[in-house]
Amino acid sequence: MTPRLQVILVTTLLGGGVFNASLHAQTSTTDESRQRPPAFSTGVTAGAMSFSGGRSEQGVAVMLQYAATPWLTLSAAPGFAHTTFGQTSTSGLTDVPLGAGVWRTLADLAWSPTISGSLYTTLSPSSGTNGVGIGRNTFGVSAAASGWATHQLNLTVGASHPLSANSGNGSIELGSAYALGKTTANLGVSSEVGSADSSAVLSRSVAGGVAVAVAGPLTLTIDGSHGLTSGAPSWTVSVGFGTAFAGLSPLNATSPIRRLNRVFGSRTSSTSGYSKSGSGSCRRTGTC
Repeated sequence: MTPRLQVILVTTLLGGGVFNASLHAQTSTTDESRQRPPAFSTGVTAGAMSFSGGRSEQGVAVMLQYAATPWLTLSAAPGFAHTTFGQTSTSGLTDVPLGAGVWRTLADLAWSPTISGSLYTTLSPSSGTNGVGIGRNTFGVSAAASGWATHQLNLTVGASHPLSANSGNGSIELGSAYALGKTTANLGVSSEVGSADSSAVLSRSVAGGVAVAVAGPLTLTIDGSHGLTSGAPSWTVSVGFGTAFAGLSPLNATSPIRRLNRVFGSRTSSTSGYSKSGSGSCRRTGTC
């Protein structure tokens, strides 16, 4: 091989390698669904919620998330809300959800599934009589799995179950996400599992939203939901901004239902089971 041909060959190989690396980097930075939040990520979400019984709520929450190890994530979401029912209006700190979750991606299997499990608790800074939050601490467990059915379609199934008394019912979530480059479209349904309170029916709702990559993991989210039963909020809407919402994960706040739960608490998907022996009335609280 002549020196000239050697130079041309080396230049071609090096150029092709640089091009492929550049293409891979461009794909990873322009595909919102494959973004990853930094080790310490934050976000802010604000929204509004309304029930058919006349109760309405507006709130804002700060999402704090820390990846202590590549497989362990810790999270908290303190917030502030204003609720109105009839002639009564109340403002105050919301229940603070805390979570510790583990996850693993099985990249060698079909669909590259990700499985996760977490322990969660809510710390209530206020009494149950002020209308914001449920007025007591709760404890529970959740699990989820997700996988890529195609290069663009991701499917998720998840469930939660309370472990302490009067902590609300459990719930099941089915979700899907479709990658559109810098935008990811989400659609999901949630169903409350357990016993309904007096005069109430179990909550079921459908939720949708979009996540838009602004710069790297910095993401803008817009979400909403509609109640399929009178036990669910008639509608909710929220807007979020931050790095905690980047990409797709069955553990993090990367679906409309989980993002709405961060700002409004567990009552978004589970409205019964917070009173003793199911004696609470949804008509008294304005949630049906």
